[in-house]
Amino acid sequence: MQPTWLVALSWASLTVGVVSFAIVLADTYLRGHRQPVKVMEVVWLVTVLYVGLAAVRLYWNWGRPEAFSQRREEQPRRPRRGIVVTHVSRCGAHCALGFVVAEVALFAVRFDPAKDPLWVGYAGDYLAAVTIAVLFRYFAGPGRGLAKVGNALSGVGRIELLTITVFEAALFAWLTVAHHMFFPEPPVRPDTPTFWFLGQLGLIAGFVAAWPTASWQIGRRLRIEPRPDE
Repeated sequence: MQPTWLVALSWASLTVGVVSFAIVLADTYLRGHRQPVKVMEVVWLVTVLYVGLAAVRLYWNWGRPEAFSQRREEQPRRPRRGIVVTHVSRCGAHCALGFVVAEVALFAVRFDPAKDPLWVGYAGDYLAAVTIAVLFRYFAGPGRGLAKVGNALSGVGRIELLTITVFEAALFAWLTVAHHMFFPEPPVRPDTPTFWFLGQLGLIAGFVAAWPTASWQIGRRLRIEPRPDE
């Protein structure tokens, strides 16, 4: 049995995520602050869902002004920090969605972390994150056919794969520590709030770990900020 305080804390953290999600959802679709890059609407919603109110502040500082920029004739140059926030949030959204999709799928096929190797779950999380990144670029990008697939794969490989990998490495490190040190027996499972609370903490760790990577990419003058056509 998990401690009552941990279950309560897990529910509280998940509730904060849902409230943060509702705040950004209302601001985007009810108040009409739509993003010029449409996939960023999904990115910000996913980011606040796992980071919580701190990500709402990031959205207010760096995401919401992008919606207002559509109404200006000239868009001001974004500061470096805003570009880093956007890039890490986008890669983090891929990782968060990949984590949810893979873990639910593994649970459905009765994957048991007490018996099966953890790397199976990690491989599923990583592959799901990369696949979602490619799908985001495919459906948001121009063109059609094989050329569009190639552009999506190339964009993820050049711009997002490194940040996704660092993000996932931090997530997996935290999940491994949680499994072996905090919940070795019985392990937490996706049908408990504690599992998703631990996932939140791991995703936040990934967000922090990926920040220096994104900053380094900008230092190399790699264009990592999304445009309206991708």
